[in-house]
Amino acid sequence: MSKIAFFIPNFEESHIDSNYLRIADELIKRGVSVTLLLIDTLSLYKSKVFAEGWKYTQAPTTDHSHVNLKEFNLREFTHLWVFSLGTKESFLDKYQLLYTGKYGIHFVNSLKAIMHLKSKYFLTSNTRVFKHPETHASTKADKLLKYVESSGKAWIAKPPAGSLGRDVFLLRPGNSNNRAILENLCGPKDNQYALIQEHISAIEYGEKRVLIAGAKIVGQYKRLASGDHRTNLLRGATSQACDLTPDESAYCNEIGTWLQGMGANYVGIDMVYPWIIEFNVVNPGGLMTIEELTGEDLAPKIVKQLNLA
Repeated sequence: MSKIAFFIPNFEESHIDSNYLRIADELIKRGVSVTLLLIDTLSLYKSKVFAEGWKYTQAPTTDHSHVNLKEFNLREFTHLWVFSLGTKESFLDKYQLLYTGKYGIHFVNSLKAIMHLKSKYFLTSNTRVFKHPETHASTKADKLLKYVESSGKAWIAKPPAGSLGRDVFLLRPGNSNNRAILENLCGPKDNQYALIQEHISAIEYGEKRVLIAGAKIVGQYKRLASGDHRTNLLRGATSQACDLTPDESAYCNEIGTWLQGMGANYVGIDMVYPWIIEFNVVNPGGLMTIEELTGEDLAPKIVKQLNLA
């Protein structure tokens, strides 16, 4: 029987992510054992990698004092699914611990995919497969400012590995705030990378989040900015049910095949056709939103297309 562990964050707020819990519930219905492991508890002992967690029977709570945490050897599981990278400061340590303990275990999204697709850099290297907006990155604010001011175009400035719509800014040539924004992103010692990406004007009509499982589309919805330029729902954007055109469907399935070759089996694609804005390989979400918009629970389809049960 399959035994799968989900790596999840420590809960510091009264927010429980029901996206991965929907998948966990579906797996349990199909007789698969599911364990929730706290990503920031990874440790190494006598060449074996462990993490603390509990066997899933009900939704976790923010108060871990009521949860009987147990230490698990990662070798106990047939599958590992990373739904959180935890605290930023220890990301590299956790990545290396997972790499050390990975042998003989199937990752739903491979460590290679998590490392390279989580950031926006790799997006620029595969123009044969998909189109991406013009992109530049540097630790030097002056260098990025020069690109912005000399281009005659609008740009999105953001951290290369950011998420949830945090620290995402719209820059236009001549705006007096451009320098301050880029200097803030690059840090006071110019030791933090910032990325600028050409702003796609068609995004005002909506950006589509397309969920891919096992190289095939499982669902999609449209996100529209509201109040500012960001299409992240946590930053005030709105959502709509939507369909994909035949061209969009073929395009996303082709990209899905390429993603699977990277070891990325469950991914959210952010698209303003034909532009790919980014890939979401760590908990792309969307299941609650799609169910609210359409009434469809996608968890059974995801589990089936990933061959997890």
